[in-house]
Amino acid sequence: MKIFALLLILVIVSGTNHQHRLNYTKQRSITAVMAEVEMKIKSHSPLDAVLNVLTLFRDSVNEEQVNHDQIFNVELRECQAEYEFRNAEIQNAKSTLRDSNAQLSTCQYSKQRTIEQQQVNQQQENTFQQHLNTILTTAESESAYFKRRSRQYEDSLHAIDEALTILEGISFGYRSFSELSKVSQRMLQTSFDINKTPLYAPIFNAFIQLANQGESVDLSALQQVEHLLKDLRSAIQDAYDQFSESNAQSVGLFNLQKEQVNKVLSRLQGQHERQQVKLDKFSACIGVQSAVSNSASSKQQRNQQLLEQAQALCSTFQTEYNYGTQARRSEIQLVNQLEEMVRQRFEEVHEEQIVLGYAKLNY
Repeated sequence: MKIFALLLILVIVSGTNHQHRLNYTKQRSITAVMAEVEMKIKSHSPLDAVLNVLTLFRDSVNEEQVNHDQIFNVELRECQAEYEFRNAEIQNAKSTLRDSNAQLSTCQYSKQRTIEQQQVNQQQENTFQQHLNTILTTAESESAYFKRRSRQYEDSLHAIDEALTILEGISFGYRSFSELSKVSQRMLQTSFDINKTPLYAPIFNAFIQLANQGESVDLSALQQVEHLLKDLRSAIQDAYDQFSESNAQSVGLFNLQKEQVNKVLSRLQGQHERQQVKLDKFSACIGVQSAVSNSASSKQQRNQQLLEQAQALCSTFQTEYNYGTQARRSEIQLVNQLEEMVRQRFEEVHEEQIVLGYAKLNY
């Protein structure tokens, strides 16, 4: 039984070299085949019967290899499809991440520029608002001054008119110089108020001369004073008209400046509103692109992990296939060696029988 001892050693060595291989057919056993071959040899079965046991075993191994090849090819195609899909997803995520980051940077830069422009716009708006407030304050002050000075001019004209009336009454004898003296005091005060005292000097001198003449004043002196009063009134009226015209020009200039400043303020306020709309737009862009960027980054990481897991699984498939294929090759090799030994053994037995028969004949 040296043949079986040698094969048993080969089986042990083969098992040691492939201790991690997968066993796809647990019912198949080379040891059982060896036992069956030994039994047939002991029972003097023909060579074909013994070889048939080995052939069946070899066919079983080959069939298993064919099945494993088919399974492995399916796994290989699935792995390749998974690789292509995950790589495409990774590239898509990278592309999306690149585009979203570029758009995010643009929106962030545009938002910062808009904020800076809005700050400059706000400073300009504050400056023009202060200018408008100054114009309004000045206009209000000038308006109060015009009203006060207008009353003073009107008081001056009213005093002159009253003096003319009194002078007329004096010429007819029903008014007195004392009344004219009182009016002259008001005229003196109003001359100070409107800063026209030099214009009043001739009439005040005339009043003094009338007062010195007393009741003996003649009509020509009264007419001369009347003429001076009318000239004074005309001069004061001209000054009042010039003052009113100057004020009207100031009011017109004020209204023009106010209109211009209001136009600038309106434009600045419109710019502020448009800039705020831009800020809201850029803020929304930043929010959206940040979400897209985070989603793309997560997608890239997730698919990279799935790709690595698929590579690890497919590597396991490859390892299992290699182990299984190598194990079956070892089994085929053992079977072939066993078949060769069996044939050799049968030839030796056949020769021994011939020699034995020949010896019997000679004996």
